[in-house]
Amino acid sequence: MSRRLLAPYADHFRGLTTCGYPAPKGDEVVAFLVEEEGPAFRVRFSGIQTCGSPWACPVCSSRLARDRGEALARAAARLVGLGYRAVHVVLTVRHTRGEALADVFGALSSAWRWAWGHRRVKALLRGVAYARSVEITFGRNGWHPHIHALLLVPAHRDPWALEDPLWEAWSEAVEAVGWAPSSRDAYSFEVVESEEDLGHVSRYVGKGSWGLGLEVAGGPLKGGHQGLTPFELLGAAWAGGAIPYQGTPAWVDGEGREVEVDPLEEGGGLILREFCGRALTRAEKAGISPEEAAYRWVEYAEATRGRKALTTSRALTLLLREALAEVEAEEEARPPVEVVRLARAAYVWLLRSGRLAYWIHVAESLGSLVLACELLGLVEGEEWDVDPRGPPQNTPLESAGV
Repeated sequence: MSRRLLAPYADHFRGLTTCGYPAPKGDEVVAFLVEEEGPAFRVRFSGIQTCGSPWACPVCSSRLARDRGEALARAAARLVGLGYRAVHVVLTVRHTRGEALADVFGALSSAWRWAWGHRRVKALLRGVAYARSVEITFGRNGWHPHIHALLLVPAHRDPWALEDPLWEAWSEAVEAVGWAPSSRDAYSFEVVESEEDLGHVSRYVGKGSWGLGLEVAGGPLKGGHQGLTPFELLGAAWAGGAIPYQGTPAWVDGEGREVEVDPLEEGGGLILREFCGRALTRAEKAGISPEEAAYRWVEYAEATRGRKALTTSRALTLLLREALAEVEAEEEARPPVEVVRLARAAYVWLLRSGRLAYWIHVAESLGSLVLACELLGLVEGEEWDVDPRGPPQNTPLESAGV
Protein backbone atom coordinates (compact mmCIF):
# COMPACT_ATOMS: atom_id res chain seq x y z
CA MET A 1 0.00 0.00 0.00
CA SER A 2 2.70 2.44 1.03
CA ARG A 3 4.87 1.52 -1.96
CA ARG A 4 2.08 2.32 -4.42
CA LEU A 5 1.39 5.72 -2.91
CA LEU A 6 5.07 6.64 -2.91
CA ALA A 7 5.82 5.17 -6.36
CA PRO A 8 5.56 8.56 -8.17
CA TYR A 9 8.30 9.83 -5.83
CA ALA A 10 10.46 6.69 -5.98
CA ASP A 11 13.72 8.62 -6.41
CA HIS A 12 12.95 10.57 -3.24
CA PHE A 13 11.83 7.54 -1.20
CA ARG A 14 14.16 4.96 -2.72
CA GLY A 15 14.44 2.77 0.38
CA LEU A 16 10.71 2.76 1.10
CA THR A 17 9.78 1.85 -2.46
CA THR A 18 12.26 -1.05 -2.72
CA CYS A 19 11.81 -2.45 0.80
CA GLY A 20 10.64 -6.05 0.73
CA TYR A 21 11.96 -6.83 -2.74
CA PRO A 22 14.50 -9.64 -3.17
CA ALA A 23 18.18 -8.76 -3.06
CA PRO A 24 19.39 -7.76 -6.56
CA LYS A 25 21.57 -10.85 -7.11
CA GLY A 26 19.53 -13.42 -5.21
CA ASP A 27 17.73 -16.31 -6.93
CA GLU A 28 15.52 -17.13 -3.96
CA VAL A 29 14.09 -15.82 -0.71
CA VAL A 30 14.30 -17.95 2.42
CA ALA A 31 11.33 -17.88 4.81
CA PHE A 32 11.69 -18.96 8.44
CA LEU A 33 8.84 -19.77 10.80
CA VAL A 34 9.86 -19.00 14.39
CA GLU A 35 7.83 -19.91 17.47
CA GLU A 36 7.44 -17.15 20.04
CA GLU A 37 5.77 -16.87 23.43
CA GLY A 38 2.02 -17.15 23.49
CA PRO A 39 2.37 -19.62 21.79
CA ALA A 40 2.58 -17.68 18.55
CA PHE A 41 4.48 -17.85 15.29
CA ARG A 42 6.30 -15.19 13.30
CA VAL A 43 7.55 -15.36 9.71
CA ARG A 44 10.98 -13.98 8.96
CA PHE A 45 12.85 -13.63 5.70
CA SER A 46 16.42 -13.74 4.51
CA GLY A 47 17.48 -12.45 1.11
CA ILE A 48 15.25 -9.36 0.90
CA GLN A 49 16.02 -5.65 0.91
CA THR A 50 15.00 -3.61 3.96
CA CYS A 51 14.79 0.16 4.39
CA GLY A 52 15.02 0.38 8.18
CA SER A 53 12.55 3.28 8.34
CA PRO A 54 11.15 3.70 11.87
CA TRP A 55 8.34 5.89 10.57
CA ALA A 56 6.79 5.07 7.21
CA CYS A 57 7.55 1.40 6.52
CA PRO A 58 4.80 -0.89 7.88
CA VAL A 59 7.27 -3.78 8.13
CA CYS A 60 10.53 -2.23 9.33
CA SER A 61 8.90 0.23 11.73
CA SER A 62 6.93 -2.57 13.38
CA ARG A 63 10.06 -4.66 13.94
CA LEU A 64 12.12 -1.72 15.20
CA ALA A 65 9.31 -0.58 17.49
CA ARG A 66 8.92 -4.01 19.03
CA ASP A 67 12.64 -4.47 19.66
CA ARG A 68 13.25 -0.93 20.92
CA GLY A 69 10.19 -1.03 23.15
CA GLU A 70 11.34 -4.23 24.82
CA ALA A 71 14.92 -2.97 25.15
CA LEU A 72 13.80 0.31 26.72
CA ALA A 73 11.61 -1.58 29.19
CA ARG A 74 14.63 -3.63 30.30
CA ALA A 75 16.95 -0.61 30.52
CA ALA A 76 14.42 1.37 32.55
CA ALA A 77 13.84 -1.58 34.87
CA ARG A 78 17.56 -1.73 35.64
CA LEU A 79 17.63 1.92 36.70
CA VAL A 80 14.46 1.52 38.75
CA GLY A 81 16.15 -1.42 40.43
CA LEU A 82 18.85 1.03 41.54
CA GLY A 83 16.24 3.26 43.15
CA TYR A 84 15.28 5.57 40.29
CA ARG A 85 11.64 6.70 39.92
CA ALA A 86 10.00 6.68 36.48
CA VAL A 87 7.82 9.50 35.12
CA HIS A 88 5.77 9.55 31.92
CA VAL A 89 5.50 13.04 30.40
CA VAL A 90 3.47 14.19 27.38
CA LEU A 91 4.40 17.49 25.70
CA THR A 92 2.84 19.14 22.67
CA VAL A 93 2.24 22.47 20.93
CA ARG A 94 -0.87 24.21 19.70
CA HIS A 95 -1.96 23.15 16.20
CA THR A 96 -4.71 23.80 13.65
CA ARG A 97 -5.95 21.96 10.58
CA GLY A 98 -4.30 24.30 8.10
CA GLU A 99 -0.76 23.73 9.36
CA ALA A 100 1.62 21.37 7.59
CA LEU A 101 3.05 18.47 9.56
CA ALA A 102 6.60 19.55 8.72
CA ASP A 103 5.95 22.92 10.39
CA VAL A 104 4.30 21.55 13.54
CA PHE A 105 6.84 18.74 13.88
CA GLY A 106 9.64 21.25 13.36
CA ALA A 107 8.29 23.50 16.11
CA LEU A 108 7.97 20.55 18.48
CA SER A 109 11.54 19.40 17.83
CA SER A 110 12.96 22.92 18.09
CA ALA A 111 11.20 23.51 21.40
CA TRP A 112 12.63 20.26 22.77
CA ARG A 113 16.16 21.21 21.75
CA TRP A 114 15.74 24.71 23.20
CA ALA A 115 14.37 23.43 26.50
CA TRP A 116 16.90 20.65 27.03
CA GLY A 117 19.76 22.94 26.02
CA HIS A 118 18.75 25.74 28.40
CA ARG A 119 20.91 26.20 31.47
CA ARG A 120 17.90 26.31 33.82
CA VAL A 121 16.45 23.07 32.46
CA LYS A 122 19.83 21.35 32.63
CA ALA A 123 20.02 22.27 36.30
CA LEU A 124 16.43 21.11 36.88
CA LEU A 125 17.06 17.72 35.27
CA ARG A 126 20.57 17.14 36.56
CA GLY A 127 21.03 13.40 37.05
CA VAL A 128 17.74 12.58 35.28
CA ALA A 129 17.92 10.06 32.43
CA TYR A 130 15.33 10.22 29.65
CA ALA A 131 14.01 8.56 26.52
CA ARG A 132 11.89 10.51 24.06
CA SER A 133 9.71 9.52 21.12
CA VAL A 134 7.18 11.41 19.01
CA GLU A 135 3.67 10.16 18.41
CA ILE A 136 1.76 11.57 15.43
CA THR A 137 -1.98 11.50 14.73
CA PHE A 138 -4.25 13.34 12.30
CA GLY A 139 -7.83 14.40 13.04
CA ARG A 140 -10.38 17.17 12.73
CA ASN A 141 -7.87 19.71 14.04
CA GLY A 142 -5.11 18.62 11.70
CA TRP A 143 -1.77 17.08 12.56
CA HIS A 144 -1.09 16.44 16.24
CA PRO A 145 2.51 15.46 16.94
CA HIS A 146 3.35 15.15 20.62
CA ILE A 147 6.31 14.00 22.64
CA HIS A 148 6.20 11.04 24.99
CA ALA A 149 9.13 11.15 27.39
CA LEU A 150 10.17 8.65 30.02
CA LEU A 151 12.11 10.39 32.79
CA LEU A 152 14.12 8.35 35.29
CA VAL A 153 14.66 10.42 38.43
CA PRO A 154 17.38 9.59 40.99
CA ALA A 155 16.23 8.18 44.32
CA HIS A 156 17.23 11.25 46.36
CA ARG A 157 14.89 13.55 44.39
CA ASP A 158 11.11 13.96 44.53
CA PRO A 159 9.77 13.34 40.98
CA TRP A 160 6.59 15.35 41.64
CA ALA A 161 8.73 18.43 42.29
CA LEU A 162 9.54 18.49 38.56
CA GLU A 163 5.93 18.78 37.35
CA ASP A 164 5.35 22.55 37.49
CA PRO A 165 8.90 23.72 36.64
CA LEU A 166 8.98 21.39 33.63
CA TRP A 167 5.68 22.75 32.31
CA GLU A 168 6.88 26.34 32.72
CA ALA A 169 10.16 25.55 30.97
CA TRP A 170 8.34 23.81 28.10
CA SER A 171 5.91 26.70 27.57
CA GLU A 172 8.81 29.14 27.54
CA ALA A 173 10.67 26.98 25.01
CA VAL A 174 7.68 26.79 22.66
CA GLU A 175 7.28 30.57 22.71
CA ALA A 176 11.02 31.02 22.21
CA VAL A 177 10.90 29.12 18.91
CA GLY A 178 7.99 31.25 17.67
CA TRP A 179 5.10 28.86 18.29
CA ALA A 180 2.05 28.91 20.54
CA PRO A 181 2.19 26.62 23.59
CA SER A 182 -0.66 24.22 24.24
CA SER A 183 -3.05 24.54 27.15
CA ARG A 184 -2.02 23.09 30.50
CA ASP A 185 -4.68 20.37 30.01
CA ALA A 186 -2.64 18.94 27.13
CA TYR A 187 0.35 18.50 29.43
CA SER A 188 0.57 15.17 31.23
CA PHE A 189 2.92 14.29 34.09
CA GLU A 190 2.44 10.89 35.72
CA VAL A 191 4.74 9.12 38.15
CA VAL A 192 4.84 5.40 37.37
CA GLU A 193 4.20 3.44 40.55
CA SER A 194 4.23 -0.25 39.63
CA GLU A 195 6.61 -2.56 37.81
CA GLU A 196 3.86 -3.56 35.38
CA ASP A 197 3.09 0.07 34.56
CA LEU A 198 6.79 0.76 34.03
CA GLY A 199 6.90 -1.99 31.42
CA HIS A 200 3.82 -0.60 29.65
CA VAL A 201 5.10 2.98 29.60
CA SER A 202 8.63 2.01 28.55
CA ARG A 203 7.38 -0.12 25.66
CA TYR A 204 4.98 2.64 24.66
CA VAL A 205 7.69 5.30 24.54
CA GLY A 206 10.03 2.93 22.72
CA LYS A 207 7.42 2.07 20.12
CA GLY A 208 6.27 5.63 19.36
CA SER A 209 3.15 5.57 17.16
CA TRP A 210 3.14 1.75 17.24
CA GLY A 211 2.38 1.91 20.97
CA LEU A 212 -1.02 3.54 20.56
CA GLY A 213 -2.86 0.35 21.42
CA LEU A 214 -1.72 0.64 25.02
CA GLU A 215 -3.12 4.15 25.31
CA VAL A 216 -6.46 3.08 23.86
CA ALA A 217 -6.63 0.18 26.29
CA GLY A 218 -6.05 2.46 29.26
CA GLY A 219 -3.70 1.38 32.02
CA PRO A 220 -0.92 3.68 33.17
CA LEU A 221 -1.21 5.99 30.17
CA LYS A 222 -3.41 9.03 30.51
CA GLY A 223 -6.17 9.64 28.00
CA GLY A 224 -6.59 8.24 24.49
CA HIS A 225 -5.89 9.37 20.97
CA GLN A 226 -8.76 10.91 19.03
CA GLY A 227 -7.07 11.21 15.65
CA LEU A 228 -5.97 8.57 13.18
CA THR A 229 -2.49 7.09 13.33
CA PRO A 230 -0.42 7.33 10.14
CA PHE A 231 -1.02 3.66 9.38
CA GLU A 232 -4.76 4.16 9.86
CA LEU A 233 -4.56 6.91 7.23
CA LEU A 234 -2.84 4.44 4.92
CA GLY A 235 -5.47 1.78 5.64
CA ALA A 236 -8.33 4.23 5.07
CA ALA A 237 -6.85 5.29 1.73
CA TRP A 238 -6.58 1.64 0.69
CA ALA A 239 -10.06 0.63 1.83
CA GLY A 240 -11.57 3.72 0.23
CA GLY A 241 -10.03 3.00 -3.17
CA ALA A 242 -7.69 6.00 -3.22
CA ILE A 243 -4.57 3.88 -3.85
CA PRO A 244 -4.07 2.84 -7.51
CA TYR A 245 -4.02 -0.93 -7.61
CA GLN A 246 -3.80 -3.47 -10.40
CA GLY A 247 -4.06 -6.98 -9.05
CA THR A 248 -5.96 -8.94 -6.48
CA PRO A 249 -6.18 -7.70 -2.87
CA ALA A 250 -4.73 -10.03 -0.27
CA TRP A 251 -8.16 -11.07 0.99
CA VAL A 252 -9.85 -11.79 -2.37
CA ASP A 253 -9.52 -15.03 -4.32
CA GLY A 254 -9.15 -15.41 -8.09
CA GLU A 255 -12.92 -15.23 -8.66
CA GLY A 256 -13.39 -12.03 -6.68
CA ARG A 257 -14.77 -13.67 -3.54
CA GLU A 258 -13.53 -12.69 -0.10
CA VAL A 259 -11.25 -15.32 1.36
CA GLU A 260 -11.98 -16.57 4.88
CA VAL A 261 -9.79 -19.11 6.62
CA ASP A 262 -12.02 -20.53 9.35
CA PRO A 263 -9.28 -22.00 11.59
CA LEU A 264 -7.58 -18.62 11.94
CA GLU A 265 -10.10 -16.87 14.17
CA GLU A 266 -13.49 -17.66 15.58
CA GLY A 267 -15.84 -16.05 13.06
CA GLY A 268 -13.14 -13.61 11.99
CA GLY A 269 -11.67 -12.63 8.68
CA LEU A 270 -8.28 -11.39 7.64
CA ILE A 271 -6.53 -8.96 9.96
CA LEU A 272 -5.47 -6.59 7.18
CA ARG A 273 -8.99 -6.28 5.81
CA GLU A 274 -10.44 -5.60 9.24
CA PHE A 275 -7.80 -3.00 10.03
CA CYS A 276 -8.35 -1.11 6.78
CA GLY A 277 -12.13 -1.25 7.13
CA ARG A 278 -12.07 0.09 10.65
CA ALA A 279 -9.60 2.78 9.66
CA LEU A 280 -11.94 3.90 6.88
CA THR A 281 -14.86 4.07 9.32
CA ARG A 282 -12.84 6.20 11.74
CA ALA A 283 -11.68 8.46 8.91
CA GLU A 284 -15.24 9.03 7.72
CA LYS A 285 -16.32 9.97 11.24
CA ALA A 286 -13.47 12.48 11.39
CA GLY A 287 -14.42 13.97 8.01
CA ILE A 288 -11.35 12.60 6.23
CA SER A 289 -11.92 11.31 2.71
CA PRO A 290 -9.85 8.41 1.29
CA GLU A 291 -8.19 10.87 -1.08
CA GLU A 292 -7.17 13.15 1.78
CA ALA A 293 -5.94 10.15 3.77
CA ALA A 294 -3.70 9.19 0.83
CA TYR A 295 -2.36 12.73 0.54
CA ARG A 296 -1.73 12.95 4.28
CA TRP A 297 0.20 9.68 4.21
CA VAL A 298 2.60 11.05 1.60
CA GLU A 299 2.91 14.26 3.64
CA TYR A 300 3.72 12.18 6.72
CA ALA A 301 6.38 10.16 4.88
CA GLU A 302 8.03 13.37 3.70
CA ALA A 303 7.87 15.17 7.07
CA THR A 304 9.39 12.28 9.03
CA ARG A 305 12.06 11.39 6.48
CA GLY A 306 15.49 11.43 8.13
CA ARG A 307 14.19 12.18 11.64
CA LYS A 308 15.07 10.11 14.68
CA ALA A 309 12.18 8.13 16.14
CA LEU A 310 13.75 7.58 19.57
CA THR A 311 16.34 9.68 21.40
CA THR A 312 17.88 8.99 24.79
CA SER A 313 20.12 10.77 27.25
CA ARG A 314 23.75 9.74 27.55
CA ALA A 315 23.01 7.98 30.82
CA LEU A 316 20.41 5.75 29.19
CA THR A 317 22.03 5.23 25.78
CA LEU A 318 24.57 2.65 26.96
CA LEU A 319 21.97 0.66 28.91
CA LEU A 320 19.63 0.77 25.92
CA ARG A 321 22.31 -0.50 23.55
CA GLU A 322 23.10 -3.40 25.86
CA ALA A 323 19.43 -4.27 26.27
CA LEU A 324 18.83 -4.03 22.51
CA ALA A 325 21.75 -6.38 21.88
CA GLU A 326 20.17 -8.83 24.34
CA VAL A 327 16.79 -8.65 22.60
CA GLU A 328 18.31 -9.16 19.15
CA ALA A 329 20.48 -12.04 20.39
CA GLU A 330 17.45 -13.76 21.90
CA GLU A 331 15.58 -13.45 18.60
CA GLU A 332 18.50 -14.82 16.63
CA ALA A 333 18.82 -17.74 19.06
CA ARG A 334 15.27 -18.97 18.51
CA PRO A 335 15.50 -22.02 16.24
CA PRO A 336 13.08 -21.98 13.30
CA VAL A 337 10.27 -24.49 13.32
CA GLU A 338 10.18 -24.63 9.53
CA VAL A 339 12.28 -23.27 6.67
CA VAL A 340 11.01 -22.81 3.11
CA ARG A 341 12.91 -21.53 0.09
CA LEU A 342 10.77 -19.47 -2.27
CA ALA A 343 11.83 -19.02 -5.88
CA ARG A 344 12.49 -15.38 -6.68
CA ALA A 345 9.67 -15.26 -9.24
CA ALA A 346 7.18 -16.81 -6.79
CA TYR A 347 8.08 -14.35 -4.04
CA VAL A 348 7.83 -11.36 -6.39
CA TRP A 349 4.43 -12.61 -7.57
CA LEU A 350 3.21 -12.81 -3.96
CA LEU A 351 4.54 -9.32 -3.32
CA ARG A 352 3.19 -7.60 -6.43
CA SER A 353 -0.18 -9.34 -6.45
CA GLY A 354 -0.90 -8.27 -2.88
CA ARG A 355 -0.90 -11.85 -1.59
CA LEU A 356 2.26 -11.72 0.51
CA ALA A 357 0.43 -10.31 3.55
CA TYR A 358 -2.15 -13.09 3.22
CA TRP A 359 0.55 -15.75 2.85
CA ILE A 360 2.32 -14.51 6.00
CA HIS A 361 -0.96 -14.31 7.93
CA VAL A 362 -1.90 -17.89 7.03
CA ALA A 363 1.57 -19.21 7.89
CA GLU A 364 1.62 -17.47 11.28
CA SER A 365 -1.97 -18.40 12.12
CA LEU A 366 -1.73 -22.07 11.11
CA GLY A 367 1.88 -22.46 12.17
CA SER A 368 3.03 -23.81 8.81
CA LEU A 369 4.82 -22.30 5.83
CA VAL A 370 4.04 -25.44 3.83
CA LEU A 371 0.28 -25.06 4.35
CA ALA A 372 0.51 -21.40 3.35
CA CYS A 373 2.25 -22.34 0.09
CA GLU A 374 -0.30 -25.06 -0.63
CA LEU A 375 -3.31 -22.83 0.14
CA LEU A 376 -2.06 -20.21 -2.31
CA GLY A 377 -1.46 -22.80 -5.02
CA LEU A 378 2.31 -22.51 -5.24
CA VAL A 379 3.92 -25.47 -7.01
CA GLU A 380 6.28 -27.51 -4.83
CA GLY A 381 9.64 -28.13 -6.44
CA GLU A 382 9.26 -25.23 -8.86
CA GLU A 383 8.11 -22.28 -6.75
CA TRP A 384 9.00 -23.48 -3.27
CA ASP A 385 10.86 -26.22 -1.41
CA VAL A 386 11.27 -27.21 2.22
CA ASP A 387 14.85 -26.78 3.39
CA PRO A 388 15.62 -29.74 5.69
CA ARG A 389 18.94 -28.26 6.73
CA GLY A 390 17.41 -25.28 8.52
CA PRO A 391 18.67 -21.69 8.22
CA PRO A 392 22.24 -20.94 7.18
CA GLN A 393 24.52 -19.95 10.05
CA ASN A 394 24.86 -16.24 10.93
CA THR A 395 22.13 -15.21 8.49
CA PRO A 396 20.23 -12.10 9.63
CA LEU A 397 16.50 -12.70 9.73
CA GLU A 398 14.19 -9.85 8.81
CA SER A 399 10.85 -9.81 10.59
CA ALA A 400 7.77 -9.70 8.39
CA GLY A 401 5.37 -7.93 10.74
CA VAL A 402 2.84 -6.99 8.07
